[in-house]
Amino acid sequence: MKPKILWLRERFGWMGSHSGYDQLCETISHMSTVKSSSVWREMGKKLPKGSRRILTSLGRGVKFSQFYDHYSTLAELEVLWKTISQRPDLLHINYVENSLGFLLNWKKTLSLKMIGTVHQPASWWRLMHCNTNYVAGLDALIVPATREVSYFEPYLDGRVFFVPHGVDIKFFHPKPEIENFDKVPSYPRCVFSGTWLRDIYTLIEVIDKIVAQNNKVGFDIILPRYSRNNPALYKIARHEQVVWHAEVSDERLRALYQQANLLLLPVLDSTANNALLEAMSCGLPVVSNFIGGLLDYTRSDFADLLPVGDVDGMVEAVMRLIDDPKELKIRGAAARLFVEENFSWDKIAIQTLDIYSKILSKYD
Repeated sequence: MKPKILWLRERFGWMGSHSGYDQLCETISHMSTVKSSSVWREMGKKLPKGSRRILTSLGRGVKFSQFYDHYSTLAELEVLWKTISQRPDLLHINYVENSLGFLLNWKKTLSLKMIGTVHQPASWWRLMHCNTNYVAGLDALIVPATREVSYFEPYLDGRVFFVPHGVDIKFFHPKPEIENFDKVPSYPRCVFSGTWLRDIYTLIEVIDKIVAQNNKVGFDIILPRYSRNNPALYKIARHEQVVWHAEVSDERLRALYQQANLLLLPVLDSTANNALLEAMSCGLPVVSNFIGGLLDYTRSDFADLLPVGDVDGMVEAVMRLIDDPKELKIRGAAARLFVEENFSWDKIAIQTLDIYSKILSKYD
């Protein structure tokens, strides 16, 4: 008999339909190896009059995270109802930081196996979460970076599993055209994407120095307008070489990756990173930082990883690569191959299903 899995899911408005962790649920659903149903944490959902105050009151005592709110509480209540009515074998909370509040208090009553996936790095948990020990009540925890295994092991001895984030390798692919790399491109381009834990100040200094050395290098900055209120951004907004993008479609996002020569991604910390995986899947070499999950998702044959804040190191890496188009091609192909071999959602789904099986069989 197929196990019955209940997912507590979430999609984010700034992510396209081919991005994000929710692709895991879609992939598993199409495999038909489990019976699945879903509850959604829906940000911005219209709530019945007067319910917001009730939900806030219910969730106040279990708000361990800045991301937990009345939408989280509503989703947990829906999980309780669906658990009672459908009797699933296992609940997978896709975003522990956003959605886990009082559910663990009901675990024994419901006789339900519960696992969760965390997405934030250990630094965020140390800084922002109010009660890390709470996750100890889960039957298993999935982390998308190996460094976080050691952080959570004291709370869930032997029950923390590293499973990488995936990427839609069919949608995010290198451009079909074969580009001529026998000569230096007239206008090489670097692409940067995202806001969370990005090192914007390093990005600004790197771009400023590169433009000063070679004013033919272009930069595509994919950054929502609501994240552009940092006055320091005016330093690079003065440069006509910098092109800004926001609210891009899936196809436009892919095109920006495909038209670029490399991904420039200064970060402060990281577990998994959608921009990294999508750019690599489109065949881009990487210049980023030697930190956290970047070490799990890259190799030296296509990624230059510098110490956090190393402006000069990043500038040198970018300049060296754009002056060597053959090396760009080789490194881009290596990035694409690495993604195909390790991070397709089919592969990630199989690893996740294996954890489901382990947890369910362990408690049979």
